[in-house]
Amino acid sequence: MQSVINSVKGTALGVAEYLTPVLKESKFRETGVVTPEEFVAAGDHLVHHCPTWQWASGDESKAKSYLPPNKQFLITKNVPCPRRCKQIDYCEEKQKIIENEQDEEGWVDTHHYDETTGKDIAIEDKISEISLDASTVSMK
Repeated sequence: MQSVINSVKGTALGVAEYLTPVLKESKFRETGVVTPEEFVAAGDHLVHHCPTWQWASGDESKAKSYLPPNKQFLITKNVPCPRRCKQIDYCEEKQKIIENEQDEEGWVDTHHYDETTGKDIAIEDKISEISLDASTVSMK
């Protein structure tokens, strides 16, 4: 039964992807969706600064024409963790539900509390603006 459900979901997602145009102008601030150029720029920045991340090309039959062939998706490997799983067990007081202004669903921010200062960290303080121009990519 689960395979039938997965098949239907996969088909529906394929149709939606076919009907949805590739974004030409940045809508990140409004909807959180990036253009292919912004995705590649952000991925290059991530790969440059975090050695555990790398670009992958994946299966050629599933490659997206709007992305470079060698930059289809990002993967991370060998991520060091200073704590064991038992130390990271579910802890309700370290989670906070963030209300989304556009709809009634929320998402969980598990890193909202800075233990060094004892204060909440504003989401806006964590987000940087990425600007693209013809010669360089810069983070503001």
